[in-house]
Amino acid sequence: MKKILSFLLLINIISTPVYSVEFDSSIDGEIRKNYKIEESELPPLPEETASAPIEIKTPQYNPTGKTYNLKSGTKISVQSTRAITDRTPMGTKVSFAATNAITTKEGAIIPTGTILKGTITDSHPPQLSGNGGLIELKIDEIYYNGIMSQINSKVSLANSKKIFLGNIKGKRSYWKNFSKVMKPGRATYNAAQKCAKALAPIPVINILSIVPLTGGIAVYTVNLALSPVVAIFTKGKSLSLPKGTLFQIKITEDSLING
Repeated sequence: MKKILSFLLLINIISTPVYSVEFDSSIDGEIRKNYKIEESELPPLPEETASAPIEIKTPQYNPTGKTYNLKSGTKISVQSTRAITDRTPMGTKVSFAATNAITTKEGAIIPTGTILKGTITDSHPPQLSGNGGLIELKIDEIYYNGIMSQINSKVSLANSKKIFLGNIKGKRSYWKNFSKVMKPGRATYNAAQKCAKALAPIPVINILSIVPLTGGIAVYTVNLALSPVVAIFTKGKSLSLPKGTLFQIKITEDSLING
């Protein structure tokens, strides 16, 4: 019986990484390949908090009829004008307001408060295997002097956290859930140890101390063996970005801005 329990324990410990595979249609694999980063470097993004919305006045429109060049690599700080969650449907249009003035190649200033718009390209609520919620966001329109121009950009920061390929994710909690599932086994084992220690000093009866200790070990072993299976059916944390959440986007190609 001990050999069987030991074998089950060894198999489950070895297979735990397999159980914790993220059943997710997001692009984690592409992120790691393109950016050469390890699993541990992917930040849990972002917390369900945001800075107080910055009061931004809508700029006065004064069309010039000119075209300006927004250079690749330009960074623009923006804040969301509505709440976005992992339950926001894919395809939803979202708006942002620039929190700083933007200088073009020609020296023109795109003022604070300029509206940018984007689309939720993918989203899902928390999933099994401890996988958190997901929001994928693309910002591709800017309205200078009320005139819309297409831009190519990527979201690089959300709540001061690095974002890869616009892939904003809630915290994974597989190992946290695994630890929770292990609590009954640990509690039973600790109680069995205390009972065995209490019986040990008593003559004749001390021989019975092996009974609760053996039972505690058996329960702990079974709990440890089943925990990876149980934890895989738990979910990660949800993702909510309140109105006023701060983002930073980076222009990825030179873009012509009509104004």
